[in-house]
Amino acid sequence: MLLLLKPSENMIEKIKIIEPYITWGYPSLRSIHNLVFKYGYGEVEGVKSALSSNVIIENLFCKQGLLCLEDVVKQMFEAGTHFEMLTKFMYPFKLIPPKGGFRRVAQHFDKNGAWGNRAEKINSLIRKML
Repeated sequence: MLLLLKPSENMIEKIKIIEPYITWGYPSLRSIHNLVFKYGYGEVEGVKSALSSNVIIENLFCKQGLLCLEDVVKQMFEAGTHFEMLTKFMYPFKLIPPKGGFRRVAQHFDKNGAWGNRAEKINSLIRKML
């Protein structure tokens, strides 16, 4: 499962507490675009719906100025003014395990392990999981 969170000092401190159990980093615009277009689901009238059409976004968020999936991607990447509203609307991304699997899951990423802060290298992991 992959979640997008708004970066803040408080959030980083919370992530450090659970770091031995997660891998995290800073995804690129391309990675977020691929995630939203391939695995993007939102709750529309109480039903989980694939974000396969700009009409869904336009109907729900036209008052906020979001007219298409590209606007959603931009808000998610920039952690814009509508970021929290979009994260409440969207379901977490459920990804497949990475091709080739994880190696050394008991070690930190800095020591060639699987968990911890990957920074921008999270993008290569996301590509393996798409």
